[in-house]
Amino acid sequence: MRIPLLGHSVDLARDPLGFTRSLRDRGEVTTIFIGPRPVLVVTSVDLIRAVLVTEARKFDKGAMFDELRTHLGNGLVTSAGSFHRRQRRLAQPAFHWDRISGYADVMTARTVDSLASWSPGKPVELTAHLNRLTLDVLLDVLFGSDRNAMLDKSITAWLSIRQKATKRALSPVAAWVDRLRLRRESGRPAAGQDEKAVLCATLAELIERRRAGGDDDDLLSMLLSANNDDGSERMSNAEVCDELLTMFVAGTGTMSATLAWTWHELSRHPEIEKHLHREVDTVLMGRAATISDLPELSYTRRVAQEVLRLHPVWLLMRRALEPVAIGEIRLDPGDDVYFSPHALHRDPALYPAPERFDPDRWLPERSGDLPRFAYIPFGAGNRLCIGEGWAWTELVIVIATIAARWRLVPEPGFRPKTRVGTVERPHRLPMIPEARGLPRD
Repeated sequence: MRIPLLGHSVDLARDPLGFTRSLRDRGEVTTIFIGPRPVLVVTSVDLIRAVLVTEARKFDKGAMFDELRTHLGNGLVTSAGSFHRRQRRLAQPAFHWDRISGYADVMTARTVDSLASWSPGKPVELTAHLNRLTLDVLLDVLFGSDRNAMLDKSITAWLSIRQKATKRALSPVAAWVDRLRLRRESGRPAAGQDEKAVLCATLAELIERRRAGGDDDDLLSMLLSANNDDGSERMSNAEVCDELLTMFVAGTGTMSATLAWTWHELSRHPEIEKHLHREVDTVLMGRAATISDLPELSYTRRVAQEVLRLHPVWLLMRRALEPVAIGEIRLDPGDDVYFSPHALHRDPALYPAPERFDPDRWLPERSGDLPRFAYIPFGAGNRLCIGEGWAWTELVIVIATIAARWRLVPEPGFRPKTRVGTVERPHRLPMIPEARGLPRD
């Protein structure tokens, strides 16, 4: 319901997931209001494809990414146009499969290390544990031997207080401020800017030291040495810093949330949990998973696919840069378009029994007829996540390694509360490990 001055912001705040799913019933395109700002919401595969792929260069990323830019700078998630294409081209070699093979060793080792603190019957707060695990993997891959306590502290402080971009982008107050041009210089930095300044200074020192002292075999070295085919146009120190800030967010938030939801879903579906355990027992026989095991861990991969169907990024935004038509809808420069991967992935026209957790829906014989852009956990087109290969590798390695050693049982009486930001995540997820036999590494 649209409320004067507030628009649909109350519905979005009260039940964001339910509200965006309900918009499908209004047709392929509907208009909602964020305060005074009209926003087109598209719900069909064809129109989402037009925004993400066929007309992608006629759109910028919109209000949420304007807000993110305050905190992340101009990295791959927030940059646009020719600068984005240049940065993606320079960063791409760091995410080639031959590099991911090396990163996978870190994923395996860190997962094994993280499990050393578990004891049978002793509850683990899984959301916090997985946040720490995915950050440890990322920082080891990025910085190798240069990782240190000061760097970890700066990154953790910045991540813990950074402003929630989605919340501000959907705020009617922010929309009215933009409409009435009420922005003013207050002399006070935005939330998190002090922590960002400390982190950026720490990163700048590390980057300068690395440039002066030679390369290590880590992802930072790949970014510093990346150049055009003719050897020109490397990233500046400031550009590398922005990409690092982006990776701190992109490489942890979605990953840890997906892993947390995986164990929540497995605990609710014992037959699926047993199927997963049978696979990892057969393939791993109690040892940790490595990248060479991935082809045989097909059911584990399907479990991760289904978790990302049910719990993907909630809402994405685009803003027209020029006149553009998507379907029969004509957009003018500055018009906002929203779409929800969460709602798309639960569309009953695309997915039979969409609320059911069913990893076997991803068997080739069942998923072959699914429209190409009906499943977009990592985006699509020129904005397809550059780290998609990394993500699938880490998800399968972590899930299989934990499942080979432990069964996780929910703490009695606990029901997780969902927090909806850029991604949907369980606020807390206390679970009790049950040992599944001695590991045989």
